Amino acid sequence: MNAVVLDEWGGELAVEEVDRPDPGPGEVRVDVRACAVTRTIENAVQGGLSDDPALTPRIPGHEFTGVVDAVGDGVSLDVGDRVLAYFYLVCGTCDHCRRGEANRCTGFEGWYGVNCDGAYAEYAILPAGNALPLGETGFAAGAVAADGLATPLHVCERVGVDDTDTVLVVGAAGRIGVHLSQLAALRGAHVVAADVAPDRLAHVDDVTPDAVVPVDASSDEFVARVREATPADEGPTVVVDTVGDVDTLHNAFAALAMGGQVVSLTTHHDRVFDAPMKEYVVKEASFVGSRYATKDQVVRAARLFADGRIQPVVRRRVGLDEVPAVHRELRRNETFGTTVVEP
Repeated sequence: MNAVVLDEWGGELAVEEVDRPDPGPGEVRVDVRACAVTRTIENAVQGGLSDDPALTPRIPGHEFTGVVDAVGDGVSLDVGDRVLAYFYLVCGTCDHCRRGEANRCTGFEGWYGVNCDGAYAEYAILPAGNALPLGETGFAAGAVAADGLATPLHVCERVGVDDTDTVLVVGAAGRIGVHLSQLAALRGAHVVAADVAPDRLAHVDDVTPDAVVPVDASSDEFVARVREATPADEGPTVVVDTVGDVDTLHNAFAALAMGGQVVSLTTHHDRVFDAPMKEYVVKEASFVGSRYATKDQVVRAARLFADGRIQPVVRRRVGLDEVPAVHRELRRNETFGTTVVEP
């Protein structure tokens, strides 16, 4: 079969012919129908999740859907089942896993597509516990749901976004940002969608409802414009940072309303946000980390697409042979939104 292979962390991706894998006990083989090509995977390719050389060569890719093609021993799934993948490799037995909080697993075993081969391939092996029901959701939409909507759903539920909130989304044109903007608006919030270029802001305006107001994050008047876009100029009650740019985050914190919450999704090892402690007290502000999503939230994200409450935003579809080029574009910041590979 054909697959996209990474020989070493930080190296170049290449399409190669490899053996089609067979599932072992507790595993299924999936005929991959769609896999999102994203900055999260690019971060993994660069060694941002693990840079252990023993884990390469590696087939990346984790945000995918497909059809079960073969099953190993001890698996209750059937050939022909439509599935979408859960990103984290979890123990299933710790207190958090047994409470349904797999994203907080204390026996965490790594990331799919990093600690084991992923889905930039025609076929992929998946632990049966990571194969979640896709239902009637389309394959490309399910690939977006696996992270691009599941993560926003976790954010909204973690900080309780509702119709009393104004939500500032930093990096709104990306796959997380654009779906978070839609979801927060669906939950009744007023949304300020920040990004840094006219084409990105136009894209956000095209694919989000009227409750979403695009704002240029690169403007010298960013703080003032964010405040002007909120009721009574009070600023956002929730800021969600999907980018990790420290300067933009400081500006967002400056615009934050009294009692507001700043939510970080990024895991850049070398970036530090250092607002004075006094400012947290004066605003009674909170800084919140948000870690992926639960398995239940991944399934519910797919259902939000299936019933039309949220629209999956896919900017382009490519074949496996185009994936290395898309990653080069991501590296040069020449593309945004969701690209889906359909092997």
